[in-house]
Amino acid sequence: MNLIGPKSIASKLHLAVKVLFFLQIARVLLMAIAPILPHSWLHYLSFDVQSGPLEFSFRMLRGTEARWWIWAMELTARFCHAVVLCLLMRILEPAEAGEPFHPKTPSRLRLMGCAVVASALLRTAFCAVLLKRWTYTASGVGYSWAIDYDAIFMGLVLVVLADVFRRGYALRTESELTV
Repeated sequence: MNLIGPKSIASKLHLAVKVLFFLQIARVLLMAIAPILPHSWLHYLSFDVQSGPLEFSFRMLRGTEARWWIWAMELTARFCHAVVLCLLMRILEPAEAGEPFHPKTPSRLRLMGCAVVASALLRTAFCAVLLKRWTYTASGVGYSWAIDYDAIFMGLVLVVLADVFRRGYALRTESELTV
């Protein structure tokens, strides 16, 4: 099976990313309407948060202000993830057609890298504010936060790959003009 082109791994990956994108959009929309749901519906709503260095599981009904901060942090992170999936979908479209060096691929990769870095920095900022304002010492367990270096590193790698794709497209264009 080919990696790039019709009926290739890229085409199957494109379909999988489309499905993940629409599921992520549904998740973002559900999280966005949580604050306006009737109070009685909040009995059924809970969040499991694994965002960078923080891990929480809580029900929105017993919500304190801290829980709404965590909700906002997760909503922001999920929105950034949806942006990354959308850009990945756009990158895979030309690869599915057998055209990996599309002129818009470098800018999409650069935006993707910036979205990943922004998501990591926003989660870190939310964690810092959250833990500065509220102290959690339930049953001797303490929570701490740290900068999400893995996500920042991945975002920077995507920015570097964007430049590689830009140069690859320039080389391909130059070779087409020479032939």
